[in-house]
Amino acid sequence: MKKGYKRLIAMLLAAALTTSLAACSSGGGGTDENAGDQASGGSSDGTFTASGETLNVGVQSNIISIPTVYAEEQGYFDELGLDVNLIMFPNGSPENEGLAAEQLDVASNGLASVYSMASGLCDWIAESDSGSVTVQVYVRPDSPVLDHKGEIEGKPDMYGSADTLRGLTVLGPTSTMEQWVAASYFSQFGLTAGADYEYLNMDRAAAAQAILTGEGDVFVATDVDYCNMMEENGMVAVADCMDATDTEFYNGFLARKDILEERYDDVVLFLQGMYKAAEELQADPELRNEFALEFYSENGKPADADDVAYETEVRPFLVPDDFSSSDYYLGSGTLQVGSFFASIGTIEEDQVQFIEEAINVGPLQDALGITVQAATLE
Repeated sequence: MKKGYKRLIAMLLAAALTTSLAACSSGGGGTDENAGDQASGGSSDGTFTASGETLNVGVQSNIISIPTVYAEEQGYFDELGLDVNLIMFPNGSPENEGLAAEQLDVASNGLASVYSMASGLCDWIAESDSGSVTVQVYVRPDSPVLDHKGEIEGKPDMYGSADTLRGLTVLGPTSTMEQWVAASYFSQFGLTAGADYEYLNMDRAAAAQAILTGEGDVFVATDVDYCNMMEENGMVAVADCMDATDTEFYNGFLARKDILEERYDDVVLFLQGMYKAAEELQADPELRNEFALEFYSENGKPADADDVAYETEVRPFLVPDDFSSSDYYLGSGTLQVGSFFASIGTIEEDQVQFIEEAINVGPLQDALGITVQAATLE
């Protein structure tokens, strides 16, 4: 499963975080006044033509990127005349670095997308799956956090208290869903990072191993295999994503604003090929399981056949019919997360409007020939 993409493993997460946060604090210059209503490329009959230039697309070794990698391996991009180069990243933080350095044109990304949107660098153009369905917050079985349950009104199953959580250390990558969920969970009890607890930046896999060998106190598992790893080693879930955040978050796709302006047709064609793959995989669970297990195995992600089958069951890929639903709004999760980050000072308050402006339904509508609603702050 090595055709069509190269691995980019050697990037330092600390450097990626520095660049991502520096971009956020720049004031979000260069926003696109037409975001969410991007002018279509293509001809008058709705056809789109590839530019002939390579489209560099960031992918990760998790569910976010499965349809994209499958589309490349099946030749769906080639069929559309599109030259796609897939570049593997460990998580969303270094993808933001790649976008900022113009190494990437498009990226399949999760919660870290908020930073590239808030900085005015990228638009949010499509979504792939729910990133919050399988998220759980874990502590050790002897943690005092387990001594208190149901202290937050309306959340009888969530463990924790201000006293038992204060002073703890969370292990995980920054600018990701792990950090957002942890911050949201602690904030339920009036606690903030730096002042009341520590969030220690570590790669996801390294953080999982560290928590199991006695380092740190809290770990946020964002998918099935890490949840299983925690539970098989006696860790106890104290909150799920909905209890911790009150929000459902969809993973999806970023495109640089300059790429949308200069190579709009390439982005539309990319989405066409990717959603063709998503529909095929979603319609055939056995095919999806087989492909996902091989993909994870070859890219260092811990998973077995049972993990993959469960992920397929609980985390469907979004397909064209989902986007036409009256209750679907592109970017609702990213906008809610951005608002939350602003409320705790992770980004500036005035950058939330840049996130709203970055929700761009144009490429998705043109790729699928449908009407899509965009989330707004109202």
